[in-house]
Amino acid sequence: MKNFHRTLRISATFGFILMLCCLPLSVYAKDKDKNKKKGISYEADIDYPVFEKEPLLNAQVSDIVQKNLEAFNSEFFSAEAPAYPQAFEFDIDSSSVYEDTNHISFLLTVYQFTGGAHGSTTLIPITYSKQTKKLLSLEEAVQPARKDWLATLSTEARKQLNAQVKKQKFSSDEDWINKGTEPTKENFAIFKLEKNSVRIIFSQYQVGPYASGMPEIVVPRSLFK
Repeated sequence: MKNFHRTLRISATFGFILMLCCLPLSVYAKDKDKNKKKGISYEADIDYPVFEKEPLLNAQVSDIVQKNLEAFNSEFFSAEAPAYPQAFEFDIDSSSVYEDTNHISFLLTVYQFTGGAHGSTTLIPITYSKQTKKLLSLEEAVQPARKDWLATLSTEARKQLNAQVKKQKFSSDEDWINKGTEPTKENFAIFKLEKNSVRIIFSQYQVGPYASGMPEIVVPRSLFK
């Protein structure tokens, strides 16, 4: 399936937002009190795939992008005036796209900086069923699945992550990993389908400190069967 990327760049200071590239986004922000909010600006770069034959997927992804940008705008315009000029940052990018007969799967990466020691990164999984025209959870994407798939995945995740720590791929400890990989659906909500496998990504702080980033594991689809 042919797909292309939509790109939006926004520059904003208190009082206006300038759209430099058009998208079907209705993002407007008004500064209700310009005098109290001097010294902060932000730039936003948004880039995500659009699929020629899947308008319903496009609409759902656009809505997700819209809501994330609106939430950032709300925080931006409610921020206190800083003691010195400060630049906020908001970026959305996407991973490579996996596509097969039934699914389209990729990740949106949302980065936000609103002051402080460092920004925050959030991953949004996009796995779409071509049949139902809906976004799928991991449980839905791997159906039919064995009843104990979650416990099996938890065990495998701990095995792989502890092995990565021993190889010094990231820093953590067994307790932190065990807590972040408890057999709950929330702990394995960030995923991307790949050929014959599933990539699971863990959020910042989920299985290790901020410096450890977002560790990943790859498991065969047969694990769920």
